Amino acid sequence: MKILLVTPVPPQGNGGGAIPVLLHAQLEGLCAANEVTLVSSIGEETGEAEAAEQLLSGRIDAHFADRRTPNRTAWRWRRRVRMAGAWACRRPPWRAIWFADPGVQKILDQLAATREFDIAVVEDSAMAGFRLPTGVPTVLTEHEVLRPHPLRRPPVDPRGWPRWAFEERDWHKRPRFQRHAWRRFDRVLAFGRRDAASIAELAPEVAAYVRVSPFGLELPPTAPADRVHPGTVLFVGNFTHQPNRDAALWLADEIMPALRARQPGARLRIVGASPPAKILALAADDIEIIADVPAVEPHLEAAAVVLAPVRTGGGMRMKVLQALGAGKAVVTTRRGLEGFDCLGDDPPLVVAEQAGSFAEVTADLLSNPARCIELGHRGRSFAERHYAPQAWVARLTKVYKETIASPRH
Repeated sequence: MKILLVTPVPPQGNGGGAIPVLLHAQLEGLCAANEVTLVSSIGEETGEAEAAEQLLSGRIDAHFADRRTPNRTAWRWRRRVRMAGAWACRRPPWRAIWFADPGVQKILDQLAATREFDIAVVEDSAMAGFRLPTGVPTVLTEHEVLRPHPLRRPPVDPRGWPRWAFEERDWHKRPRFQRHAWRRFDRVLAFGRRDAASIAELAPEVAAYVRVSPFGLELPPTAPADRVHPGTVLFVGNFTHQPNRDAALWLADEIMPALRARQPGARLRIVGASPPAKILALAADDIEIIADVPAVEPHLEAAAVVLAPVRTGGGMRMKVLQALGAGKAVVTTRRGLEGFDCLGDDPPLVVAEQAGSFAEVTADLLSNPARCIELGHRGRSFAERHYAPQAWVARLTKVYKETIASPRH
């Protein structure tokens, strides 16, 4: 197939966030048997420019717009005014405005005039507003479905009111924008059943065109058992994502006290990008906060058990899959199980819902290293069968071929 792949950021195998990593696995898998043209943009996140340069110098047919902040003051202000005006006066939320660089549309128009494609694949609804080549079947992967919620109370400190007002208005723009995006595509992919059900509920007219395809990952090496620090439990997350902040706070404030009582000597290590002050303030004698690490693998190797106490949010569970791939015992919630329970194979994850039960099963694992090793072996095998790039791309290819054979529009 000739595939046009549109992504919000450059695919990056060692990226700091989940999206660059999964895009890299997707691109590598698709390129093995297809002719892929990549269109993306370069932002100011660490590693994006280097990842784009590597792709441009390799075998990938890659095209990038540059949305980094211009050096000249006049250009910076023009850009800020353009983006602020678009957010205030139009439907898109801030994420879509942020990624809607005019340079991306220019590249797409040039490609449409000179190339032919069998299918156009867009990753994340933030990229759904671009005009794609006419007559080409389209697929949108929705990375996370956001549902409307009641207006949250403003913070007590008036200094936080402007940010609160912005975030509330932006949140209420997201579901409407997503519905508009879903209607534009021939098929919509979700990573799990819950997100697929949410799409069908919020936009019933597209329910018949929603497909579930859990994402994949270039699996990390199996973590050596002799590098485990007994009693160490690990949580990993990008703290720009609200569900990760909620999980870390619940873990430190409620689960960890119960774990201390059951397993004296247990230590919690919280690792992640951009932790705010309230996460940094969780540090204690037996709670370590490590910010913005260059690589998570050493911390995975040291962990006896990996925790994913996810209570909110949808989309991908990248850190759970990374832990499974590394051969680690993982404790999570039913929400954290999403995307691992829809392929006809029971995932080797320990599931608990309340702080007390979460601490109890974690303490049991810490006191039983052989059980941790057994769960880790099963987790690695499970990840290889269902979530390695080849397995993921096989699912994607099936959806792409179905879309080409029977486009919605």
